[in-house]
Amino acid sequence: MSRRDLAHNRLVWLATGGMAAFMTLGTLAISLLHHTEFSERQQVVAAVMGLFTLYLLRSQPPAMEDRFNHVVLALVWGFTIVTLWAFQPGGGPAIGAAVFIGPLTAVKLQNRWHIVAHLAGATAGFAALAASTQVDQTTIVCILVMAPAMWVLAFSCVVILEAAEAQSEELERLVRRDPLTGLGNRRLLDEQLSELLRRHELSGQQLSVLALDLNGFKALNDTLGHAAGDELLRDTATALERATRPQDVLIRQGGDEFLVLLPNTSPEHAQRTTNAIRAGLASTDTGGLVSSGIGRATYPDDALTGDVLLHVADERLIADKASGPKRGVKLPATNPFDRAPDAELAPDGGPRPR
Repeated sequence: MSRRDLAHNRLVWLATGGMAAFMTLGTLAISLLHHTEFSERQQVVAAVMGLFTLYLLRSQPPAMEDRFNHVVLALVWGFTIVTLWAFQPGGGPAIGAAVFIGPLTAVKLQNRWHIVAHLAGATAGFAALAASTQVDQTTIVCILVMAPAMWVLAFSCVVILEAAEAQSEELERLVRRDPLTGLGNRRLLDEQLSELLRRHELSGQQLSVLALDLNGFKALNDTLGHAAGDELLRDTATALERATRPQDVLIRQGGDEFLVLLPNTSPEHAQRTTNAIRAGLASTDTGGLVSSGIGRATYPDDALTGDVLLHVADERLIADKASGPKRGVKLPATNPFDRAPDAELAPDGGPRPR
């Protein structure tokens, strides 16, 4: 389990909305049961927080890099400050909600500078409130005690989560990664494809799949040896990593067969990725023995299930390999470890037949 997993976890997202709902109901209940001259502004704050809570509970968890994630975090500590102000004077107990700001920020963000920015924003807001003339001495003392604790809790969570993620990454490397290329294996493919299809069904976004293999790979192994074949597979993995985004999933199924899962990607964008992959593979010296083929399929246009989606991509891969001029590198070199600068790419035959 990593923070990226937690960011997409529906239960964690509902817990965030539940915390906002608790603050909303608490503010409303206190304003109704203990009517004061400030009850009206408390009810206004509760109404605004209620709308925010309803939106949270109805929305899908955003990715860690998503701007909406930062907006939600800013609203969480912003509403905490506003609630504290709404209960003045004598609103010191409301500062307890601020304890959750540190851990929540540490869980929902991975970049340390982003975490620092949110904690700094929250601290500045509380400091401005404490410096105003609208808070009592009890609230000022609570803020002075809470602000350092918020930072300590946040970075304690960061250290613990980073250590857990490091262990998780090592375990994933052993269980879900191909030891030769470092790409995902069949187990990771099954897990990621099921999860991505579920998410894309909920969001209505398109998911594209690219199937890739190397024509003539066996001949290269037989001619130049398995060390040359292993080097080619590693070079292919590097070309795929350079041509794709961090959120894309790269898989080595076995032998010379690769898959690329492209979340939130239309057929047109998938074609651009295909072209980038071809360009990357063109710089790989294969001694003139190997060319590449790529097949593409998109959910939900081509298929609604993972098995059918992969089947369509494989069929189009076969058609791509059989059609037109061979795509790949055609070099006179005899050693794949010699990087020939004058490598020529066979002409692109245009879009693959569907």
